[in-house]
Amino acid sequence: MKYIYVIFLLLSSLLFANEVEQNQLENKQPEVNQPEQKQQEDLMDINNSFITKYEYGKMLYNNPRGIGCNSCHGNDARGRKMVDFKHQLFDKKVYNCTLIIPDIKSIDYETFSQKVNTKKNINLKFEKEQVCEKLIHNANVMPTYFLVEEEIEAIFYYIQNMKK
Repeated sequence: MKYIYVIFLLLSSLLFANEVEQNQLENKQPEVNQPEQKQQEDLMDINNSFITKYEYGKMLYNNPRGIGCNSCHGNDARGRKMVDFKHQLFDKKVYNCTLIIPDIKSIDYETFSQKVNTKKNINLKFEKEQVCEKLIHNANVMPTYFLVEEEIEAIFYYIQNMKK
């Protein structure tokens, strides 16, 4: 009988300790609904990380997963003329076209994020004489990177804060 009582006490104390531990774990992770608290946590994460958000963004800008953004948009993200080419239609008319890579230094985040992960260009209507514009648009030269939101934010942060 004495052994049964001791076993009962041990089991009770184990269950109680387990319940206390579970409550402590639940209390350690409060929900964050306040934007200020979220910003403070983000700053803490950035300050305690091995690499800064700026450095991470620079690394991704230069080598995201394949062709770096700098290959087309330039080291200053201001864009540039990529190539001039001629396009001839069936009616033998020749069009002199130029592929110009856009400036992404002054773009808003929503547009930037959408363009980075879009697999295909949106459908646009072109006038008959806009042969070059239609050709370049349909070529969809912007690669798709499959970046997560944190990576897109880091690249955007780098572009917005890069030295002039």
